[in-house]
Amino acid sequence: MLRFLSLTVEDFGPYKSRQTIDFTSDDGVTIIWGNNGRGKTTLLNAFRYALFGKVYGRNTKIQHSLQKISNWESFDEGKYGFKVILKMDSDGVVYELTRQYTVRPGVSIPLSDNDYKEDVFLKRGTTIVSPEERDHILKSIMPEQVSRFFLFDGELLGEYEELLNDENSIGHKIKESIERILGVPVLINGFTDTKAALKEYQNRLSKAAQKAQNTQIIGSLLEAKQAELKSHEDDCISLKKRLEELQNEKQKIEDEMKRTERTRELLNQQKRLKEAIEKKEEAKKAKLQEMKSLTKKAWQGMLGTRINDLMVQLDGEIAELETKKTKYVISQQIVDELKKGINTGRCPVCDQTLDISLINRLNDKINNPSTAFGSLTAEEENKLIELQGRKAQLKKLNASDLKAQIKSIEDSIADLTVEISDAEQELDAIVKQLSGVEDTARASSVTNDFAKCIQKISVVEEGIKKEEEIITKTINEIRGLEEKLKKQAGSGELAKAEKRKEFCEKIKDIFEKGVDLYRDSLKQKVERDASNIFVNISNEPDYSGLKINENYGLYIAHKSGRIIEIRSSGYEHIVALSLIGALHKNAPLQGPVIMDSPFGRLDPEHKRKITASLPILSEQVILLVYIDEIDEQLARKILGSTLKHEYELCRISAMHTEIKKMIGSDN
Repeated sequence: MLRFLSLTVEDFGPYKSRQTIDFTSDDGVTIIWGNNGRGKTTLLNAFRYALFGKVYGRNTKIQHSLQKISNWESFDEGKYGFKVILKMDSDGVVYELTRQYTVRPGVSIPLSDNDYKEDVFLKRGTTIVSPEERDHILKSIMPEQVSRFFLFDGELLGEYEELLNDENSIGHKIKESIERILGVPVLINGFTDTKAALKEYQNRLSKAAQKAQNTQIIGSLLEAKQAELKSHEDDCISLKKRLEELQNEKQKIEDEMKRTERTRELLNQQKRLKEAIEKKEEAKKAKLQEMKSLTKKAWQGMLGTRINDLMVQLDGEIAELETKKTKYVISQQIVDELKKGINTGRCPVCDQTLDISLINRLNDKINNPSTAFGSLTAEEENKLIELQGRKAQLKKLNASDLKAQIKSIEDSIADLTVEISDAEQELDAIVKQLSGVEDTARASSVTNDFAKCIQKISVVEEGIKKEEEIITKTINEIRGLEEKLKKQAGSGELAKAEKRKEFCEKIKDIFEKGVDLYRDSLKQKVERDASNIFVNISNEPDYSGLKINENYGLYIAHKSGRIIEIRSSGYEHIVALSLIGALHKNAPLQGPVIMDSPFGRLDPEHKRKITASLPILSEQVILLVYIDEIDEQLARKILGSTLKHEYELCRISAMHTEIKKMIGSDN
C-alpha cells in the first residue's frame, strides 16, 4: 500500500516560497478547498511532477513548458526555478522524493527550458539511493501507465465512456491501463516468455529432424517454414508498433483539433468572408461599369417632353393604319365564309340550307364595292413600317426608362456597399481574435494531418490483417510438418526434441488460458464491485447495477434487464467513479486517490452520496474542490471521523496562493 505523508512545494506555480501539506498516516479523507484560479490543478500537477517529471494543462494531454511553472513573483524577484518534495510510505518503507528545477550554471536570466536543469533525489529512510535503484523503486510503487487511476482530473472522467467504443484509441489505452493496474501483464509476460521458449524448442526439433536421414527433408522444410513464420511475425510486430505510433499521433492530433477548434472556425469564417467580399466587389464593379455606360446617355433626359409628344403622335398614326389593316383582314375573312356558303348552299355558321333568293342577295352584297373594306395601299404599308421604326428608335431614347434603370443600379450599388462594409467589419473582428493565436498556420493544417493519419492507419491495419492471415496459414503448415515428424520420431534425439517441444507447448497453453480465465475473473469482480458502488451512489431506484464489456466499459442496467443506451454526463461521471473504486478494490497495486473537482456535473443528492462513498474508493483520498462544489458542513457531517484534514488555498495576489490548514480540521 502506497500512502502520501506530505507534499512540499516551493515556488511551484502560484505557491510562492516553501509550503507544506501534511497528510495523515491513518485511513481517511483530506479535503483541500480553493476557489477557481487558486491552484487546485497545480497541486495535482505537483504530485505528477514529483513522480514523473511532467506537468499537464487542464483537460489536455499536452505537457506544459516547465519554465512557465515557476512562481512569477519569485521570478521577478530573481529567484528562478522550483522544487517539489513528496514524502510517502510504501509497505512500511518511508521514502522522500525530491525533484527540483534549477538554473544552469552560467545562466543569469533563464528564458527557456534549456536554461534549466532537473535534479531528482530519492531517500529511503536517511539514505539517498542510486539513480538506477531510484527509477526502479518509483516504477514499482507508482507506474506512470496506471497513474490515471490515482491522480485524475474530475473533468476528464468522461473519457471512460470511450471504453464502450471498440474502435476508439482512447478506450484502447484506458483498457491497457486497467489491465496493468489489475496485474494482467504478469500473466501476459509469462505467456510471452513461454511462447518464445516454444519457438526455441521448435527450432531444435527441426535441427534434430535434419540430422536423421528419413526426416531430413521434412526437417529442412520445417526450418524454412519457421524462418518464414518469424519473418512475418517480425513484420507484424513492426506494423503493430507503427499502428500504435499512428494511434498516438492520431490522439495528439485529436487533442490539437479540440484545442484549435475555435481557431479553425475563425479561419474558416475569415476565408468565407474574404471570398464573399471579393464576389461582392466584383458585382459592385460590374454595376458601376453598367452605370457608366448608361450615364453616357444622360443627355437624352433633356428631350424627354419632346419625345413623349412625338410618341403620342406616332401612336395615333400607327393606330389608324393598324385599324384599317385589321378591318380589311376581318372583312376578307367574312367574305371568304360567305363565298363558302354560296358554293355549298349551306350557312357556314348554323349549317342551315340557304334558299336561292338569299344566295342571290349575298352575291350582290359581296360584289358591291361600296360595302367592301379596302386594304392598305403600298404607300400606307411603307408608312406604317416607317412609323413603327421611328417609335422603336424614340423608345430607346425614353428618359423615364433610363432613369428607372439608373435608380435600380444605384440601389444595387448601395446594397452591395453596405454588405461589403458589414463583412469587412466582421472580418476585422475575426482578425483581432486571431491576432492572439500563436500558430494559425498549424490550426489550419491540423485537419489535413488528421485525414492523412487516418489513411495511414487504414493502410497499416490492412497490412496487419494480411500478415496475420499469412501467419495463421504458416502455423498450420508447421503443425502439419510437426505431425509428420511425430510419426517418425522413434526413440532417439528427435523423440526427445519432440517431447520437450510438446511439454513447452502445454505450458504455453496453460499461460494462454490462464490469461483469459484471469481476465474473465477480474471482469466479474470489477463488475460486481462497481455495481455495488454505483447502486450506493445512484439516486435512481430503477437502476439495478452495471454490466461490463470486453474493454471494461460499464453499461447501466435497468431492473427490467434492459441496458440504458443513452445516459447523461452526470451519470457518466458516476459510472466512471464506480469503475475507479472497483479497480482500487481489485488491484494488486494499492495507493491514494487524488481527485481534482470530481463533483462538477452532479446534482446535490449525488454529491452527498458520493461524499459518503469516498472512504470506500481508497484507504487514502485527497479531494481538491472549489468552495460550494460540495457543502462544507454537510461534508464534515457525512464523513465524520474519516475526514482527517482540511486545507484552504488563500489568495494573497493573482500570482501568490498560501496553503492554510483549517482550524479544528484534525480528527
